[in-house]
Amino acid sequence: MKVLAVVPARCGSKGFPNKNIASIGGKTLLELAVKVGIDCKIIDDLYISTDCKSYEDIALIAGANSLGLRPEEFATDKAKSIDVIIDLLEKIEEEYEYIVLLQPTSPVREPKDIELMIEKMQNSDADAIVSVVKLEEPHPYKLKAIDEDGNIRPFIDGTTSEVPRQSLPDAYALNGAIYVTRVNTILKEKTFLPHKTLPYVMSTNINIDSEEDFIFMKAMYESNKIKIYGVRNANNR
Repeated sequence: MKVLAVVPARCGSKGFPNKNIASIGGKTLLELAVKVGIDCKIIDDLYISTDCKSYEDIALIAGANSLGLRPEEFATDKAKSIDVIIDLLEKIEEEYEYIVLLQPTSPVREPKDIELMIEKMQNSDADAIVSVVKLEEPHPYKLKAIDEDGNIRPFIDGTTSEVPRQSLPDAYALNGAIYVTRVNTILKEKTFLPHKTLPYVMSTNINIDSEEDFIFMKAMYESNKIKIYGVRNANNR
């Protein structure tokens, strides 16, 4: 069994410029993504996928491999991660059974999480496993839409928010921290979420898409509400 990890890091974010190299605890999110992959005993090789030379340099110094910068068609904000990964797989000479996607913007994870996820996959017939977090608020049943007449209606037909919270069914969201997929499934189905995808439930939902998300994460870190692998605990700097 060979496992490939890929850290995708495009530099052209508009909402939060350079979010992939925002720094916390003295380390950039990009460096932290590389470190968690390199320190995972089950991962054989780790590659950076970026359209930016400075990002590539940061990742290389952190220990990643690189096949060079992305082709131009995969460097826009409309490029899909799955297409970027398939392009990379087609260029790498080695053959792998699993691919692990580690997004810099979801840094609350540890090498052990990756190891447990792959172990769970090996003991099943699943094609993928992804990290998720249980949603408490807002629960999907409580979401509303506005109809053509300007009236409030349930976002999901047939649901109601006028029930005790304890009576609502469990709901989960992808937290973006770790995706593990069989390589042959990636190449065949072109998705990280094939039909047979298992959940790996985590306790933290940190996914940085805006500067406000980063400020929230930094406050959580500095108050020791979360731990981020690769940086010291905020009380032990």
